Amino acid sequence: MNYYISDLHLFHEASIRFDNRPFASLEEMHEAVVSRWNNKVNNGDNVMNEQWFLLGDIHGSAQPVHYFYQKNKERLSLDSSENFMILLGDVGANFALTGQRDHKFKSELSKLPFTFICLRGNHEARVKTVMDKNPDGWETISKYDGSIFVEKEFPHIEYLADGPAVYNFKSYKTLSLPGAYSVDKYYRQARHLTWYKDEQLNEKEMELGRKLCRNEAPFDLVLSHTCPYLYEPTDLFLAGLDQSTVDSTMERYLGEIEFNLDYKRWAFGHFHEDRLYPWADGRQMLMLFNENIVNLDKFMNMTEKQSFKDIIA
Repeated sequence: MNYYISDLHLFHEASIRFDNRPFASLEEMHEAVVSRWNNKVNNGDNVMNEQWFLLGDIHGSAQPVHYFYQKNKERLSLDSSENFMILLGDVGANFALTGQRDHKFKSELSKLPFTFICLRGNHEARVKTVMDKNPDGWETISKYDGSIFVEKEFPHIEYLADGPAVYNFKSYKTLSLPGAYSVDKYYRQARHLTWYKDEQLNEKEMELGRKLCRNEAPFDLVLSHTCPYLYEPTDLFLAGLDQSTVDSTMERYLGEIEFNLDYKRWAFGHFHEDRLYPWADGRQMLMLFNENIVNLDKFMNMTEKQSFKDIIA
């Protein structure tokens, strides 16, 4: 028999309080875990640990994940675990749409022992666009208490909805808010490079996001590609780019959502740097690029005194 398990939180005393576990001490919790494990698992059974990770923009390169795997496969038992990696947009799996680029990249990702969960960024096509080009090669699957989209040839690369949606990732109720504006839009257009005019959420999709916030909150986790307006890292803005030409519709929309939403953690990519924002009333905002991979549980359960290095996988 194969069993899958996660969130044991052994030696994690704070989890008793955070999760309202019915134990007076770590020792009592450990005794209960061991007893229930031995009552269920027999010799010959396989117990697979479930691990969840967060990573920012990888732009069509499997190298950041490959490096992480090679460096940590033994320490984290990656070959004997069920591993999930949430990618915060600009994955690059559906960027070119023609030629061999996308296929080669998906093939490289698929060699690694992870299930990749892809949020749409700005430098990639909507899933509907790709599915419409090859409807027989794709399927819609009910998973994570929502709908995801999978290319049959690459079943371990999963795509979230093109618009706002609610999911349940590792028991964390999650709101996904895809899309962003490309600051290099006019550069790309002038040189006939790939650019997607539907990269941002449209008004109908924005209204859906507002409705989900009204009806589904509170949320444990929010995932977006860009960030709420007040959290924009202005020090990372491209030098020489006239900011008056940049469309900040998505950032202002996310700012509206963030201001009114009851949430615990928010993670985004887009700005090509890792940054943990100051703790604010129990909420934590995280920006990720492609150098460091974050452990989702550590991020969700971190305390005000902890730093970015404490949540790295």
